[in-house]
Amino acid sequence: MTTPSLIDFRIHALRTGSDDAGRVDFHRMLSALIGITHPTATDIRADPGDWGIDVFVGSLVGTVSVWQSKYFYTRIGDSQKKQIRESFASAMKNAKNEGYTVETWTLCVACEFSAPERKWWDTKIKEWKQLHPGVQFDLWDAPRLRRKLMSPDAEDVWAEFYGPNRDISEMRTAATAEGARHLAPPISLAETPSYESALFVKQMTVAGVSAVDAQRKAFFNADILVRDVSARALPEELAAISEIDATLLGNWEDAVADPDTAPNANNYQVSARKLFSTVMRQTGAVQPPVELPLRPVHTRGLMHRIVENGRAGWVHDWPDIAQDHVIDRSDYVTADEGGDPRLVPDMVLPEIQETV
Repeated sequence: MTTPSLIDFRIHALRTGSDDAGRVDFHRMLSALIGITHPTATDIRADPGDWGIDVFVGSLVGTVSVWQSKYFYTRIGDSQKKQIRESFASAMKNAKNEGYTVETWTLCVACEFSAPERKWWDTKIKEWKQLHPGVQFDLWDAPRLRRKLMSPDAEDVWAEFYGPNRDISEMRTAATAEGARHLAPPISLAETPSYESALFVKQMTVAGVSAVDAQRKAFFNADILVRDVSARALPEELAAISEIDATLLGNWEDAVADPDTAPNANNYQVSARKLFSTVMRQTGAVQPPVELPLRPVHTRGLMHRIVENGRAGWVHDWPDIAQDHVIDRSDYVTADEGGDPRLVPDMVLPEIQETV
């Protein structure tokens, strides 16, 4: 199960199978969380619009406190900023047109803010306060939400949305009981980070592999998968990740040992691309453990994680490239709620480290 302090809110999309369904699930969790301290809190059904309100407390003929849910779980980019601005503008416009007053406006998002993103938010709040001096603003980002879910009062909310009864493994078991195949983790359709400073991208670039969009998407989805497995800490799934990690690394080692596919200095990029294509073809043919059925994109991404963690590469001098590589931390989402500089792609499960 996922403890409150380790919740990755991407679990909503993973569990429901899509970002759209995950957005609804995240909103329902927020509504329940708000209801702990505000029992009269209610949701607004869009018909045709929602007046810029997702959850509110108060009276629409008096004063209201508004919570705006935005299921952004990677970063706050230009598109996300635009949606936030539009939501606040809608809330203020409709309050004026319909004759009620917004006392507080709280933005709820599923990710941590980077320093530039937080500066944008603080700047925007300062601007909005000048235009709407009677409104109080608040931000419930991923760290704030985790701390709220750690409260004893939130135990029921945590149990409903993140506890054992909502575990993905149980969904797979139920599907098997009905004669269906285990549920494979869904593919995230969210915007993929650029990973410009990532080691796995640099290793491909040095090898002369220029088409990397699908590789980045694979890495992104594998990262979501591993974080989810790590947070739930189910022994059978941890063992399955360790098993497939060892299999993928073993295939790479076999290819490096083969004179036909080993990278070399004399034919630097050509031999590197041959190694890359051979290993990736073998990666696509790997049968995942039954305890953790994967889609091909997850398996491919797990191979890129091995490269990212400095355990493999494509050119003959890949260890030197890994040793000299400097990661730009701004290219990643931080792994914990307090801004710890540990990076998600650097995370290797202890079970994997012990096995390989």
